[in-house]
Amino acid sequence: TALIIIIAAVWFVVQSISATKLPNKFLPLVSIVVGIVISFAYAYLSSKNIQLEQDLFFGLFAGFSASGLDDTLTKSVSGLINNFVGALVSKANDGSDATSSTNSSTTNTTSVK
Repeated sequence: TALIIIIAAVWFVVQSISATKLPNKFLPLVSIVVGIVISFAYAYLSSKNIQLEQDLFFGLFAGFSASGLDDTLTKSVSGLINNFVGALVSKANDGSDATSSTNSSTTNTTSVK
């Protein structure tokens, strides 16, 4: 549970930092640094015992996880929305094409008679 708390905290902090003018290419690095800092702070505040290797690993893992989580969520959600909207637009265009071809064939038949 500690790792989940750290990942969530890192994600929230990085999201707030991403609202600034910092270029997006630096956000993964910021995520890792924030993960390490939050991991050490969590270890110190929860048990007053910092285990350097473990907390460093947790911080790195949390930073990478938060960065990957953000990329996955934004790309997956936007991809789903784009596919859904694209399907709706495609159906709407197919319906209007069928209506216009029906109208044109009716018009052509009437003019031939």
